[in-house]
Amino acid sequence: MTMRALIGGNGPEWTVEEIERPEQLGAVRVQVMAAGLNRADLYALDGTYTAAGQTAGTFTAGMEVAGIVERSSLLAPGLPVGTRVMGITAGAFADYALCHPRMLVPIPDRLSFDEAATLPVGLITEHDALVTQAGFEPGDTVLIVGGTSSIGLVGIQLAKALGAGTVIATTTTEDKRGALVAAGADVAVDTTTGNLVESVLAATNGRGADITLDHVGGDLFARLPAATAVGGRIVSIGRLAGAATELNLDTIAFRRQKLIGTTFSIRTRSELGDVVQALVPEVLPAVRDGRITAHLDSVHTAAEAKTAADRLRANAATGKVVLSFADAHTSTPPGPSATANMWGSIAQIGYVVRDIEASMRQFAACGIGPWFYLKGVTPTNFTYRGEPADMAMDVAVANSGDIQIELITPVNDAPSMYRDFLDAGHEGVQHVAYWSENFQELYDRALAAGFTVGQEGQIGGADGRFAYLQTEHHPGTVIEISDLGGSKKFIFDLIKLAAANWDGSNPIQEIDAALIGGDPAAQAAMLEALG
Repeated sequence: MTMRALIGGNGPEWTVEEIERPEQLGAVRVQVMAAGLNRADLYALDGTYTAAGQTAGTFTAGMEVAGIVERSSLLAPGLPVGTRVMGITAGAFADYALCHPRMLVPIPDRLSFDEAATLPVGLITEHDALVTQAGFEPGDTVLIVGGTSSIGLVGIQLAKALGAGTVIATTTTEDKRGALVAAGADVAVDTTTGNLVESVLAATNGRGADITLDHVGGDLFARLPAATAVGGRIVSIGRLAGAATELNLDTIAFRRQKLIGTTFSIRTRSELGDVVQALVPEVLPAVRDGRITAHLDSVHTAAEAKTAADRLRANAATGKVVLSFADAHTSTPPGPSATANMWGSIAQIGYVVRDIEASMRQFAACGIGPWFYLKGVTPTNFTYRGEPADMAMDVAVANSGDIQIELITPVNDAPSMYRDFLDAGHEGVQHVAYWSENFQELYDRALAAGFTVGQEGQIGGADGRFAYLQTEHHPGTVIEISDLGGSKKFIFDLIKLAAANWDGSNPIQEIDAALIGGDPAAQAAMLEALG
């Protein structure tokens, strides 16, 4: 099936084209109702900026989306079909857009789609700059340079919602001072007629702003250190007036200030997901209760995209310019339908515990056993978050019907997801595992679906690979995929058989770790122990 999209890379303006509706395993497909227009979209159009996820050559434009989940993802159980969502993604200027699940959040009920499309980029940009980068604390004085930009207006409201002591905002148009005050600024400064440094110092009893968020750059940036407090932080977000400036480094040094640069264009998908999900604890509640509101300048159809772009180019907008794609959709997507299971059936439930022997005894008392206990297991080629680690663990396994129960205790301080689990104060179920005789195919499908690998390695040779996948929607408990080949299958079949015939005797049997490496003598010893 095809859809309408605004395509960049063919010239100075977007072209409206019919392209194939996008497909990707694991992605959420959104029925786009509205999409926000950003400066970065114009820069991508003229070739001076490459958005995260933008393809080389021609590309579907847009990065800020509001719409309805049309196809859900197993990575986002909280966003079923029909959910109203907003977020960031490449290819937002289209009737349908593919979105990474962690780059979407539900739209608060009080917002329309057009209003929701004004917020995602502004919220993540200002929250990341103010809180994550600059270390905002309630009571801080915040200076927002370029406050009448769509992002700046969000920044004013965000700072006030989070408890800023004083918010000072700037404009270059006297007619827009009122918009700054309406957004919540305590002091509004027109930098074309007033002295920025004097105004800020007067508003702060000579101290200056604790945090300065700059959306302008250019010559004005040189004045910011003098308007920022001793120990203050200056964050460069946008460069509307140019990327070059001349700084007096003495001012920065004597005032012990930090200059911080930020952009999203080169951040990884995982990093961008973290930025979006950071909105959930405090920012979305502020949107929900009206402390942060949408600033909608104008709405244009896809056919009017050039008009919308020209309005932004001319700096004529106060608030966000939005493109509407609602005319392509006459109904809400149907409810969830049956979806093929990419994993298969759960084969194992894995517990990470502090006292593995006590845990075996407790399970055995409930009739689960016998337990096969291996001490000092050291996986080969083990990596944690992509880096080699010499992790060692004690492992015990037993079956409860068709499900294998695994107990793991890390026995050294090498980094691992097991160690993370315990250090976070957890004990209990740490993973569910799926086994496959075609491990590589399942591994590739998991990566294609958007999962990332937290740790991986081998136990028992080349056909003993395993990988633990990050599943951020359920912190602490993860998915493991495991190769079911060679010696591992032989052993697991014996453990299942032993459980089916267990009479309660010999509940714990310590076995040689060489068994999982396919050692014939160790396997023979196990067969003898099972009778």
